[in-house]
Amino acid sequence: GGIVTAAVLTGKPWPFFAVGESHPRTEGDRSTFCGGLQKAQARGSTAPRCAEMETSTSLPFLPKPAGLTGLVGEEQGFDPLAFAETFDARWLREAELKHGRVCMVAAVGFAAQQFVTFPGFTPTPNANEAIYSAEPAGWAALLFLAGFIESTSYGGKLTMLDMFEGKRDPGNFEFGSGFLKGKSDKEVYDMKLKELNNGRLAMMAIGGMIHHNFVVQGPLFPLIPEGWTAPAAWVTPDGEPIQSFMSGFVNGTSGLISNNTFGTA
Repeated sequence: GGIVTAAVLTGKPWPFFAVGESHPRTEGDRSTFCGGLQKAQARGSTAPRCAEMETSTSLPFLPKPAGLTGLVGEEQGFDPLAFAETFDARWLREAELKHGRVCMVAAVGFAAQQFVTFPGFTPTPNANEAIYSAEPAGWAALLFLAGFIESTSYGGKLTMLDMFEGKRDPGNFEFGSGFLKGKSDKEVYDMKLKELNNGRLAMMAIGGMIHHNFVVQGPLFPLIPEGWTAPAAWVTPDGEPIQSFMSGFVNGTSGLISNNTFGTA
């Protein structure tokens, strides 16, 4: 139903969003997995077809993605689902950079929540519960600030179809660009690559931090609270809570060590 509605409203066939430029592929690039859907080799040919295909650096069993050309980090060649060949790669990179930046700030704030409280807010060591303790005025201020930044960053051009008019680089809002002045092209590229990689790490980190607090039902630190026992479903085959088992393992009193399961301790 959603696909039909989108087709009626846009008057266009699928996909209904901005797509990247088409990248012609050679016969050796037709499949995701090397040789999976390629045409059969001519009889008598013994040369492996994989040798004809330029492969991804990060996933050498896949062809090199064609849609990442010109983007920072393209040399890693990680696009196993070929998103950059279906969507506008600039829009994808913009989203990745923005999510990475938000998560870098969020990771710092999540850890600081246990120790720092803004005036007018209720101290809430468990950052997962801060959403419930925040005052309505705080939520309103946050939503207003986020909306203001989003609506002004693109000069009124909010859709993926027009946000890159004027050849703006993905993620470039002229904020902090002064730090790049006087640097060589290689140094600028390295700075952009560091931001990209740190953002990716932060996206994974904030997910782990949130789930940690859910598991221990408490703040981020200490990582394993004193006296904490694992949820009932998290037990060893002998029925011992995992946390107690790990404590014994660290202290050298675990049955696995005493029984020389891992060799002499």
